[in-house]
Amino acid sequence: MRGARPERVMNLMRAFALLFGAVLCCASATQAQAAMYDRSPRFNDINPGTFQAGDRRFSLDRYQNAFLMRFAGQPEIFVLYANYGAMGSRVLQYDSGAIAIQVAGWGGMTIYTDDHPEGLPTSRVGDSSAPVLPAISMSQIQSAADDESGHLAYARGLKINFSTDQNAVAESNVRSLAFDTMENAARGIDRFTANPAAKGVFAQRVSAVRIVVSDKPYIKIESRVLIVTFNPRTGYFGRASSNAISFALGKLFGMPSN
Repeated sequence: MRGARPERVMNLMRAFALLFGAVLCCASATQAQAAMYDRSPRFNDINPGTFQAGDRRFSLDRYQNAFLMRFAGQPEIFVLYANYGAMGSRVLQYDSGAIAIQVAGWGGMTIYTDDHPEGLPTSRVGDSSAPVLPAISMSQIQSAADDESGHLAYARGLKINFSTDQNAVAESNVRSLAFDTMENAARGIDRFTANPAAKGVFAQRVSAVRIVVSDKPYIKIESRVLIVTFNPRTGYFGRASSNAISFALGKLFGMPSN
């Protein structure tokens, strides 16, 4: 991460690393928990809208004291948390702590992606509307579970079953976030197991993924079941991104994630 930060921000970063990335080992369960940057500074001069960076287009919209980012043509909605960077710059970070966007003191923006870790200059090209989670039926939840299992079997050779707590997702708004959490979990697993060594370890330790309601997002393993939790009361803040899932799996299994 670039530049010095105030002590309060550093404490938040350490708290996140301890709660989400830390591994708690015992005979029956292993857990990596995540905390949110719920006290990020507000940067009112970061202008939301639609942006172009090379051949990538994305939207950036305010969400309480954070931002929502979505790449064109991709389903995932990322929560970005504002923080201070070097030389008067600002950064927007994923819930994993990685920097997504850097904003220079004069307002210029640079986005960092997997394809361009060196950064791409970004320009605003229009307005945008904040994304909204769609209504999801129980049959769509089951179809998504089957689709994600099929994708990981085809792409990674993994035999993983996805499921949700059927009683907990009876309400429509809970189902929407449960669906979103399941999709993020599958993308995070796909990202993590792109590393052949990570795939081997994951296949030995996990045979199923279960999406469960809790008071905060975290992951843990119980009897070869990877439990991924979310809090429907806190909206997008209440679930982890695929980046955070991949990062936590790396901590859980003691190997770097992609």
